[in-house]
Amino acid sequence: MALKPGETTNISMEFFMHGDMGGYHNFSLHLVTNDPAEPDKTISIRSNWVE
Repeated sequence: MALKPGETTNISMEFFMHGDMGGYHNFSLHLVTNDPAEPDKTISIRSNWVE
């Protein structure tokens, strides 16, 4: 997918956790873009999994 300047979109992610994975977790989403100023962008997500 390529966005034109000024266009927006939504990105969704799902995390599947199981029993013994409680606590804090760090996830990263790496985006390759066509933006010459930021050709690579990493979004960091921190979660606190509570059962």
